[in-house]
Amino acid sequence: MSEPQDREVRAVPPTAVRLLPVLIAVFGLSMLIDSTTDWPVWVRWILSIGGGMVAQYIVVKVWAARQR
Repeated sequence: MSEPQDREVRAVPPTAVRLLPVLIAVFGLSMLIDSTTDWPVWVRWILSIGGGMVAQYIVVKVWAARQR
């Protein structure tokens, strides 16, 4: 009876899988864009957060594929 609950719990990625790629990508892209361009701060943050969301999407998809 505990098997469906176990599957349900494993269907949600751990916080590290969801949050860590976003933090690393946002920080890295922000530093890279800041050091290579002279764009306004709001443009750098939009690009950095967008890159972080893309990294999160990819990592969660890889994590989900490995859970099968």
